[in-house]
This record gives sequence, structure tokens and C-alpha cells, in this order.
Amino acid sequence: MQRGNRIGRKAGLLLAGAAVGLAGCGGGGSSSSGSTDTSPLLIGIVAPFTGPDAALGPAYFAACLPAARAINNNGGIFGHTVACQQFDTRGEPADAVPAAQQMVAGHSNLMAVVGCTSDEASSVVPIINHAHIPMFCMTGQSEFNKSSFPYFHRLVPPDSFDSYALVGSALDYAHYTKVALVFGNDIGSQAFVGPAQRALTALGATVTINQAIALGQPSYRTEVTAMLATHPDVIFTEALGPTDATYLAEVKQLNGSTIPFMGTSATIDPVWFQAVSGAIGVPDVLAKFTAVDLGVSFSGPGYTEFKTNLDASASQFADAPKYSQRGATLHLYDGIMQAALAMDETKSTDPTVYNPKVKEIGNGVGGAVTVNTYKDGVAAINSGKSVRWVGAGGQTNYDQYNNSQQGYIIVKYDAQGNEVTISHLTEQQTAAVIKAGGG
Repeated sequence: MQRGNRIGRKAGLLLAGAAVGLAGCGGGGSSSSGSTDTSPLLIGIVAPFTGPDAALGPAYFAACLPAARAINNNGGIFGHTVACQQFDTRGEPADAVPAAQQMVAGHSNLMAVVGCTSDEASSVVPIINHAHIPMFCMTGQSEFNKSSFPYFHRLVPPDSFDSYALVGSALDYAHYTKVALVFGNDIGSQAFVGPAQRALTALGATVTINQAIALGQPSYRTEVTAMLATHPDVIFTEALGPTDATYLAEVKQLNGSTIPFMGTSATIDPVWFQAVSGAIGVPDVLAKFTAVDLGVSFSGPGYTEFKTNLDASASQFADAPKYSQRGATLHLYDGIMQAALAMDETKSTDPTVYNPKVKEIGNGVGGAVTVNTYKDGVAAINSGKSVRWVGAGGQTNYDQYNNSQQGYIIVKYDAQGNEVTISHLTEQQTAAVIKAGGG
């Protein structure tokens, strides 16, 4: 879930593997607010920072930096400062396992983990769960819809719901009826294909062609020629690395014009916009592209604090401010803040103690006070109140499996690469498509 494209940023590559924050790695272990131990705490970002999916890691790293800044600027977690460190999975299970093992074995001060994308979640979630570390994962795989891992949390819908939302927006909003499916052949991208195909067929649309594209090829002329021969109204796509840019450039060249194309929420990403607009021109992106994104409003006091600290994080990661409208970035930030407030409420750095509180902080309990900033959360907790976090991404609604989801928005880009909301899909509208697709 919430995937991306090639990093395309020298700064992102230079940051891979670096510990960044107002504190370094070290020490750790269990402590309480009455202890004199104020050793730093670490948030691990387990995600691709190199390889075809290298754009995913920076989006998640950009969630950690403003969270750490907000916490540290307000005294830390009862004196413990927080830092962020990248653990590169390369988007491959074979590389993800040793990265996750190194993280949990070498850092006893881990307070939370973010990332764990569809590429590697099946491999790394059991490792992180066994280490008793709360994790906030971007995987959309259906195997986690009814997760048996108590330390697993997901603040985004499964990939199948993302796919159904894409179908709903294509049929109900844009009125397309002939769809070409052009997705990368990686695990995460292919998770969208089956649900989309079933829903489109059930709702009377036609899938003109289904292409699983090998990532990072210098040309897709053969594939584009085959697709154009089916005469689709629209292309559904998520293809990582430079793939979408290369493919769409050849569509424009061979067809004489750009065909309308629609993307998953992963295509709302600064790196993707730069690559695709560079390949086909900004005017074509503005005129021909729409996407579905997570149902966030990019407003409110929680978002304001997030954006303020995100912009201030440019001194640590130059591209950080560009992720102010990346849904995954907002939601991971919220997850980190929920974990921090859970620690404050339990007065413990022992994850077996504070992990159960994460859900309560996210959903709220009877009599809980809504808080939008870390400072207000700590103040409420110190006055004896329970809190509910409503942050950058809005309200959380964890179910019994620690999955939370909201509605969707239909979006376009403006000329500067900012997201522009043009319509909404409610949970009920998406549910109708889900039912049609057998989900």
C-alpha cells in the first residue's frame, strides 16, 4: 500500500542508513517517568531506499522527522529524546529480513517501526512482532486484513480497497468503460490488479488488456503498441521506478497524444510527478491524469503542526517539505505520535506495556480529550485525562485487527505538483464497488 516510484533525489540516497534526529542511538531498555534514565529512543524506518522502489523510503522518512521534532521540542517522552534511522530493504524480502533482524538485534532502544511495505511486509512483520515493537505499516496486502500480530497497525486501507476506489472514480466520476490495466510486476503493484479486474467486469466495464510491466526497462514500445491496439478509454497504472514515465512517453509518441490515465494513491508523490511530467509535459499531466488518494483534508491544527515541523526538517532532509500532501507520510506521522502518547500515558518505555494503549490513543475511550498536538497531549495526560489523537491524517478508526481506514478523494495535480481535490468517494460508495468486486 502507498507505494511510489524511483527516488530521483541524490539527497535521498545520501540519507540511506543514517540516524537523523536530535539524539543518537544508544542504550535503551525499560524505564518509567520516575526513572533517571533518559537515554534516547529510536524510530526505525524499514523500507526501500535503494532499488526499483526507492521512492517509498523517503516518504516514510519524511513522516518520522517532523514527529521527532514535535516530540523533542516539547521535552521528549518524559525526558527521552527521539531519533529516526533508516533500514534499507531494497524492496526485496531477501534483503528485508537481514535489515529487520539487524534493526531489532542491534537497537534495544526501538520505540516504534514505520514502513514495512507490501514488498517485504510478509517477511519483516513477524520479526518486528516477535521483538514486541509497535509497527505502523504501509502494506496493503489482504493477508493483514485480519492480522494476528498484536504489534501490527495499519492506518491505510488494503490495496484492494484502493483498487475499488479507482474503479469507482473511473466509472462514476469520469464515466470510462474501457480500461487498460498497466501495473508494475512487483508484489505491491500487482495487488491492485485482481480486485480491479473483478470489479470492472462485475460493473459492466471492459478490461481491454492487462499488462504486468517489468520495472526499469529502457523502452516499452512492444507493450505500448499492444495496449494501443485495444483502444482503451483510460489507463489504470502504478508502475515503479522510471517505468510509468517511460511507458507514458511512448504512449504519447506512438498514439500522437496522451491517453487519459488514472493512478493509485502511490502516484500522488513528488518524485512520480517530476518523472512523469518531465516525460510527457506538465500540461498533459494536468489535463489527462486523475488519481484516488486517502481521505485527508490537509487542514486543521494537527496538520498545521505536522507541516510546520515538516518544513523545518528540510535542514535534515532537503526534500522533506515536498511530502506535505503524501497520505502515507501524514498517517505514519500520526502513528508515531500515537505511540509516543501511549508511552506518556503508561509512563513506560516497555512496548509490552504501552502497545495496547496505541489503539486507545487512536480511537479514544469514554471521556477522552481530543488532542491535535503532542504538547497538548502531554498536558492532558499530565492532568490525569485520557486522550484521543486526531492529527495530520484525521481521525483513526482501528478495528479489532488494528486496521484503520477512511474514505477516498479524487484528485489531480496543479502545475507545481500540488494535489487538488476534485471530488470525494465515501466509504459507502467504495463499499458498493467492493461488493460488486466480491471483496
